[in-house]
Amino acid sequence: MMSKWLTIVEKNGVKVETVIEKTELVEGDSLNGTVYITSENEEEKIDCISLKVLSNEPTGELHLIAKHSFQLVGSIHSKEAEMVPFELIPDDRWNNDTDDNQLIFKTSVLFLDGTEIEEVGIISYYME
Repeated sequence: MMSKWLTIVEKNGVKVETVIEKTELVEGDSLNGTVYITSENEEEKIDCISLKVLSNEPTGELHLIAKHSFQLVGSIHSKEAEMVPFELIPDDRWNNDTDDNQLIFKTSVLFLDGTEIEEVGIISYYME
């Protein structure tokens, strides 16, 4: 089992890394992590970053169950990276009727030029 999980979105010298502290959650746990933003190119700017948790319905349709989004204003700096901690608290919508208890975690980065890049991973959520 991985204890941490990472997605990376890169474009023109800008790197957005999303680190999730735990990939397997049980009822009562929060989904915690940090987004790290580094840029070699001052002209390439990020408009918004959104983090989404989606469930895969039996029909194959994706259903949004949690979302956190932010713009880069007043973030904590560490070395040359901007750090944005986040916490998503599960509610009853996180109950997953599938046998694998898997949910989709998506990081989306919207740049000022209108380009949007997404990276997707899987987390597990178990009811007690």
